[in-house]
Amino acid sequence: MLRRLSIATLIVGLLLGVGALKYVRDAYPADPFKSEALRHCLAHDPAFIRFSADDRANCYARQPQMAGYQYSPN
Repeated sequence: MLRRLSIATLIVGLLLGVGALKYVRDAYPADPFKSEALRHCLAHDPAFIRFSADDRANCYARQPQMAGYQYSPN
């Protein structure tokens, strides 16, 4: 019984860790366009929340398109 509980706890912990990493990567993207767009939105919109997926998507959509770069929400 203790072994099953510890295995279940380990699995849940791993899943939460993976989810947290994706959450942080979305809020702090490596893509230069997205990173600059978020910086711009933070500077000009006091209600902007970096960790909100909807706020990020709206922010990216409001940015002028850069030459050769087409925004895709995925």
